[in-house]
Amino acid sequence: MTDDRGQGAGVAWPRGDMEAAMTREARVNEAFAGLTETLIGPGYDTVEFLHRLTEVCTGLSGTAGCGLVVADRRGNLRDIAYSGDRVRHLAALQIAIGEGPCLDCHRTGEPVVERDLGQAQDRWPRFVPQALALGFRSVRAVPLRLDGRTVGALNVFDVRTGVEPGQDGPDIVQPLADLAVIALLQRKHGREQTAAEEISTALVDRTAIERAKGVLAEAGGLDMDTAFEVLRSHARRSGTGVADVARSLVEGALEPVTVLAG
Repeated sequence: MTDDRGQGAGVAWPRGDMEAAMTREARVNEAFAGLTETLIGPGYDTVEFLHRLTEVCTGLSGTAGCGLVVADRRGNLRDIAYSGDRVRHLAALQIAIGEGPCLDCHRTGEPVVERDLGQAQDRWPRFVPQALALGFRSVRAVPLRLDGRTVGALNVFDVRTGVEPGQDGPDIVQPLADLAVIALLQRKHGREQTAAEEISTALVDRTAIERAKGVLAEAGGLDMDTAFEVLRSHARRSGTGVADVARSLVEGALEPVTVLAG
């Protein structure tokens, strides 16, 4: 009996390949278990969770960066979480110029893949030069779906040409996008909220975080990625949500020097 490749069905995989596959599977299982535990645990913070999700996506998929965009009450896309500032820049750029993979994905509700951005100038004439300048060579976007409609997209970028980002091993990109939707629907403030209210709350939190990052970056002479890590570290040490720490900084109830002191 043979398999689809004409090989004996009972032939074992090379030991190294099997061990690598088992290691990847273990990493995926561990990461999803950790995200799920955070999602249902105490002190849940939506924006912090979504940022962590993009970092997990980047690490597990072997790609260069991931970012999330969601639609606000008016249906306009807003960037909400990302693994680094380069991805944040491209998310904001797509929204500003009205073209790019995340907009196409959100509009059609279907995955978007471009394996060679260098050949996509006609597809996205203003987005592609910026993406190439930042070192990205391929991109994939998958939809965030809720009740039969698309409420956002998860973008995955790679520095390699000729690949579908996130497809080197088990495809975890769409499952993570689905988990992001669940995260946006968590209960907050002791009452039920509609999906639109949850997303609006998360976007308000994200705005406070961006402003707080700016405060820390200016006070400490930091880049924005480092400022965000400092903000997150203080939140973990103090047992406070990242958005709550951010609001305290922006409102002047918390001094930047206290957060920067570590």
